[in-house]
Amino acid sequence: MRPPSVPEALQPLMQKRWFLGLVATLVVYLGLSFWFGFANVMRSLAALPWWCWVVVPALVAFGYLLMFQRWQFYLWQLGHPLPWRPSSRIYAAGLSLVAAPGRSGEALRGLWLQRRHGIPVQVGVGVTLAERVTDLAGALLVLAWGLGGRVLPALLAGGGTLAIGAWLLTHPAALRRLEGFLDRLPAHRRWRGLTRLLREALGAVSRLRRLLRPGPLLVGTTLAALVWLVEAAALMGLLQLLGDPLPLTQAAVIRTAMALGGVLSFLPAGVGTAEATAIGLAVAFGVDRSAALAVTLVLRVCTVLLPTAVGVLVLARHRDGGPEEDRDGVGA
Repeated sequence: MRPPSVPEALQPLMQKRWFLGLVATLVVYLGLSFWFGFANVMRSLAALPWWCWVVVPALVAFGYLLMFQRWQFYLWQLGHPLPWRPSSRIYAAGLSLVAAPGRSGEALRGLWLQRRHGIPVQVGVGVTLAERVTDLAGALLVLAWGLGGRVLPALLAGGGTLAIGAWLLTHPAALRRLEGFLDRLPAHRRWRGLTRLLREALGAVSRLRRLLRPGPLLVGTTLAALVWLVEAAALMGLLQLLGDPLPLTQAAVIRTAMALGGVLSFLPAGVGTAEATAIGLAVAFGVDRSAALAVTLVLRVCTVLLPTAVGVLVLARHRDGGPEEDRDGVGA
């Protein structure tokens, strides 16, 4: 009997996390709705035209298409290109874990790359690390642009410090020292699993260094910044329809700060902190509280709930298997 695959083994945990996350989200939004006036929030949602629920998801989907191109580009940079069809299945399945803290769950794509195409796990994990680094870099750039030149030097200094830290962490000399440390660990049976995991992590970090070179870093950061701006434009359009117009710069500040606040909270999908950040900034910019909550709800549904649902559907249809599963792809 074949042992359960990774997604099958994770199904009970995912179901539990889904349920807990759904309960927490409902509690947050119900609490905010009653605090701001349930009738006012419902009135703001009803004021949005029906086509908003088509246009905003389409804009978010366009952003994910750009991010898929980044994924393809990174795989090519690491010497493991894949045809778009099997690659898109793996990428879309990873969206089922988009609500994980810091989107760290998407590193499971590395396991699927290994099982389906024989690509080392380190490659997929390294790509995920590079995605998160460039997401952060793109968010800082857009945030600096939205806030104006007064904070630009501080944000550039912070981004530069992060870049230098990442460069030092992934330096070959540092990696060799860490590998030497692992070699000196006791060869006891209970240490083998941890040692193997740490070696895989070092391999992923070495891949990350290749993706932090100027060319790949520029491409990834540019695509990430473009996606942040697209979602900020969607936020600006929603507020315009509700009679609370904001310039794109302020909408960009709200969108990027909302994402950063959610990541820093280390909570699934940043529940609570992301909403508080977005609503607080919107109200500070002069937006009505009920309108701010309504727009935040729409954006969260389109950027978290819908992509997660798509990922779950793809994961259920294409269960994790061996290299023979994707016959139109690259075998092991």
